[in-house]
Amino acid sequence: MALTISQLRAFTAVAEHGSIRAASRALGIAQSGITQQLQNLESMLGATLFTRTNRGIALTALGQRLLQRAGAIIGECERAEQEVRQLRGDYVGEVTFGMTTEPLIDALAPVLTQFRTRFERVAVHLRTGTSRMMISRIREGTLDFAVALVSKYTDTTDLSVTPLYPSDPVVVCRRGHPKAHATSLAELVDCPWLATRSPNLTDNPQVHRLNQMFDSHGLPPPRIIATVEGLYETLHLVGATDCLSLEASVVAQRGPFASTLTAIPVRERAVEQDVCLLQRAAVPLTPAAQEFATMIASYSRTVRAR
Repeated sequence: MALTISQLRAFTAVAEHGSIRAASRALGIAQSGITQQLQNLESMLGATLFTRTNRGIALTALGQRLLQRAGAIIGECERAEQEVRQLRGDYVGEVTFGMTTEPLIDALAPVLTQFRTRFERVAVHLRTGTSRMMISRIREGTLDFAVALVSKYTDTTDLSVTPLYPSDPVVVCRRGHPKAHATSLAELVDCPWLATRSPNLTDNPQVHRLNQMFDSHGLPPPRIIATVEGLYETLHLVGATDCLSLEASVVAQRGPFASTLTAIPVRERAVEQDVCLLQRAAVPLTPAAQEFATMIASYSRTVRAR
C-alpha cells in the first residue's frame, strides 16, 4: 500500500482547518470519508498524526513533519496537472511567487497588469518577506519562483539563479529625523534600528549585513530594538518613530512611503547583493509561471537600465 494524493489532501485539510468537520466543508467530502482517509494513512504509516486536545485536533511531531512533505507533494501534483493543460494551450491554474522590496516596487504593478491581460484564467498569488524566507519557500515547493536578494554568502547550491541588477541598499529614516544629514555610520551608533533578522552569538557578521556594516568599520553592533519581516510594517515604523533601517533606496524614491522617508547619506555601504530571479534548478516552471517570471525579469532590467 502506498500514500495517495487523496489521503494527503485530507490530512492537509484537517491540519489547516483544525477539525474534520471544517476539512469536510473545505473539500466537499463527507466527514466519514475524511475520517477513513486519515485512518488509512495512519495505519499505513504506523504512526499517530493527530491528537485531540481541549482546543480540538493538534498535529503530533510526526504529523508536523509529514505536513511539510505533503504540501510539497500536493503542490507538485497540481503543477504537473497545470503544466500538461498549459502545454496543450489551456492556460489555467495558479502562479505563486515571492518578491522583495526593490522588484516589488519597480516591476510588479505593470507586469501583473500585462500578465493578467494575456492569461486571465491563471490566478496569481504573491508572498512577500525576506530573501531567506523566499529561498526556504522555494525549496519547500510552496513558491514557483522568487525575485530576491543574493550575496556571495547566500547558499544557492540547489537553485537556478539569474542576476537582474545590483541592489542599492541605504539607511532610511523619517523625514525630519535629527540624524537625517549624517555622513558616517559612526554618527548613527546610538540610534535605534529595525532589522529583518536578529543577530545572535552564532551569526557570522558577514551574513547579517547590518551588523557587517558596523563590524567592518570597527563600530559596536547596532542597537536593534525589534526585528520585523514585513515591508509595510517596517516602513511604517521607520516613518512613525526615530528608528532607522537598512532598505532599498527605492522606498524613499517611489511608492507609498516615499513622502515620509529619506535616505541618510552615509559613506559606508552594505555588503554587495544582486536582485536575482530564483527557482529550483531541478524542476521546470509551468509555462504560465515561466512566462510571468520572464516578464518580471525583462521589465526589471529595463527599468534599471533607464
